[in-house]
Amino acid sequence: MSIKKLLLFLVLSSNLYFSQNREKIQEIDSLINLADQNIDVDFDKTLLFAEKAITKAKKENDPERITKAYFYAAKSLVFFRRLEKSTQYIEEGLRVNALTNDVLLKSLFLSLKGSYYSRMSLFEESFQSKQKALKLIELNHDLESQLLIADLYISFADYYTDTNDFESAHLYADKSIDAIEKIPEQKYLSAKKIFREKPFIYFYKSWILLQEKRPDEALPFIQKAYNNAILEKYNYMALFYEIYGDYYFQTQAHPKAIEYYLKTVDNKEKFHQNHALVDSKIAASYKALGDYKNMSLYSERAGIRLETDRKDDLEFVQNEFNQTLKKEKTDKINLQKKNFYTILLVIFISVLLLIIVLLRSRKIRKRKRKIIQEQEYLLSEKKIEIKEREIEIEKLQKDTFEEVLQLAKQNDPAFLARFQEVYPEFCNNILELQPDILTSELILCAYLKLNFSTKDIATYTFVTAKAIQNRKNRIRKRLNIPSDADIYIWINDL
Repeated sequence: MSIKKLLLFLVLSSNLYFSQNREKIQEIDSLINLADQNIDVDFDKTLLFAEKAITKAKKENDPERITKAYFYAAKSLVFFRRLEKSTQYIEEGLRVNALTNDVLLKSLFLSLKGSYYSRMSLFEESFQSKQKALKLIELNHDLESQLLIADLYISFADYYTDTNDFESAHLYADKSIDAIEKIPEQKYLSAKKIFREKPFIYFYKSWILLQEKRPDEALPFIQKAYNNAILEKYNYMALFYEIYGDYYFQTQAHPKAIEYYLKTVDNKEKFHQNHALVDSKIAASYKALGDYKNMSLYSERAGIRLETDRKDDLEFVQNEFNQTLKKEKTDKINLQKKNFYTILLVIFISVLLLIIVLLRSRKIRKRKRKIIQEQEYLLSEKKIEIKEREIEIEKLQKDTFEEVLQLAKQNDPAFLARFQEVYPEFCNNILELQPDILTSELILCAYLKLNFSTKDIATYTFVTAKAIQNRKNRIRKRLNIPSDADIYIWINDL
């Protein structure tokens, strides 16, 4: 009788344990689903639910759910540009993912790592990471893999747009659209939100066309992007408002462009996103309308924010370097403590073991030298990496300057707007000196700022050198430049 009671007790205890465990797993899955549902709706909530899921999954020692929760947390942090924390989740997620052997999840992490690199303006590294992601799943035919493949194609299109290879950009954008449109809408909407990127796919196609100054062809894709974002109940609509603004700017409907750019700013602020580039677009729109007061306001705001972003990027690189130094210091302190205790041990050891102790001490010193050498090597590598990042930032600045020079040499209509984005302070100073300065005069000031000679300006603008010299003389009068002052030096000192 007692044996039967014991067996009954064991069965009931086992059922209770598995029931409680099942409830905990369901709770974690529920948190992960809530994180997914808030993608592009409320990233703060996505991060909140993901971090709760991480805590609970760790208590249950569940690597699969830990990894999924890491992904959603990292996705939110990349969106918020909290890059230092996001890279910790990404690397930890990839490490834990190795235990679960989930190829699709690993591909998601590699794709997200590419987005992280893109946020750091490391476009080649971003492209390579996303290529690795595609290689893992390119032969898969399940719904989620096909959706991720379509998303990776459009990210390739974005990369080629950044490199001005529009033929390749269209190739991958069309492949992405073809892949996504083959999936029935009901089936598409049944997938987790983390895989559903249809609005962004149409967005990037329209973006490519706008970069080629083809607004009429871009409009249908802009409308599809916007309508699909509404269908999927996005709250983060900034990109779709902004692309409408770009369309209206290119079609000379500047009041409408400003309306959509202001919507973009409002939406970005709700999601804690900076909007310096949008501010510069608003400034350009006001410039086109002849509203120099608002142009100056938004140009100044954009310039301040862009400078802040540049400093933030440098600060992030410096923080990574400081963290490395801090770790090195901690390791050395721990090593010193270890040596101290070893010495104490040597003091209390018997004479009979002296030889053994000496041998051990020599081994420890050798190990210490090796560790320090390895640490110094790692530190050297980190310094090189930081230097490369600084060079990359300098290259981006140089590329921007070269872009402005090229627009000037081509007498491109976009030259002045781009020049104002790059040199907002200079333009503001000119306007303060002469608020009613003509656009043609402001363009000439821009050429002088870029140190073009009279002959060069005449060549690029298809007028005579004498006409340019006359314009320079008028500029002297308009800006009250002393007759004995070198106009180039005066302009550059402004």
